[in-house]
Amino acid sequence: MSWEIGWENLSPIVSYANRLVCSPGYRFGPRIVHDHQFIWVAEGFGEAEIQGRKYAATSGDLFHYGPDVPHRFTADQAKPFVLFGLHFKTGGTIPAQGAVAYLQPTAVAEDYGLNRSNEWLIGSQQDSLRIPEYVRFPGSDAERLFESTVHCFQQSDPYHHLLNQANVVRLFSELRRVVRRQTETGSEQGRLMRKVQDLLKVKAAMPYDRAWLREWTNYHENHASSLFLKQYGMSPHEYFLERKLDLAKSLLADSDDSVGEIADRLAFGSVHYFSRLFKARIGYGPIAYRRISRTI
Repeated sequence: MSWEIGWENLSPIVSYANRLVCSPGYRFGPRIVHDHQFIWVAEGFGEAEIQGRKYAATSGDLFHYGPDVPHRFTADQAKPFVLFGLHFKTGGTIPAQGAVAYLQPTAVAEDYGLNRSNEWLIGSQQDSLRIPEYVRFPGSDAERLFESTVHCFQQSDPYHHLLNQANVVRLFSELRRVVRRQTETGSEQGRLMRKVQDLLKVKAAMPYDRAWLREWTNYHENHASSLFLKQYGMSPHEYFLERKLDLAKSLLADSDDSVGEIADRLAFGSVHYFSRLFKARIGYGPIAYRRISRTI
């Protein structure tokens, strides 16, 4: 099973949060949960196992699994880990009083569901976040965030449920930044695609030239485009158009150039194409956007 949800449909509700100081050799699992869970390692060492995939867990590691995904965690004998656990639903209603409904994890057999997918995609195109099963997420800010989720969960009133919803949204925002940075810096291809992104932004006022992809990467244009799409969730041409439209928005807001002059200056080809594209992507025509951008 894989999960996909749009940002507009995401309304996370924390159903359980706790800080667990593990004793030497402490183990939980194999088990499954009935919502989504993050496990963050605050201190110490141990082993995480998700669907048979094993990870040496240490301070700053973050793990995620969704419903029905078997997992097991085992604390180190010499220096057992301290864990923060965060259970949440992707949507729902905050109760007017009391705790959010929560189903306890269920113990399962050793061979339970080892072929299930544990992928979760939030959003689409350039704003997407693919939640990793494991990611490095160190730092005092991360610890304060998880401490806040535990504190808010323990209050069990609508105000603190709402604060916890904000905590999870903040966690997603931080994860998106961290995952993007690790993707861009963790491999030669990642760094190369970041270079392509930067150069497309620089050339956004020019007509698009697909040959740039071969020039900048030494890959065939189709292969370079495929790598870019995989990393950023949109094609190079789509990203280029987004940046070109950003330039158009700035000119409409800050200059007195006519719509036709802006279309020429940014190499849209024709004022008619520019106007149609701008309205389709932005939701307003260029003249309406200029008027709105100059009001408060």
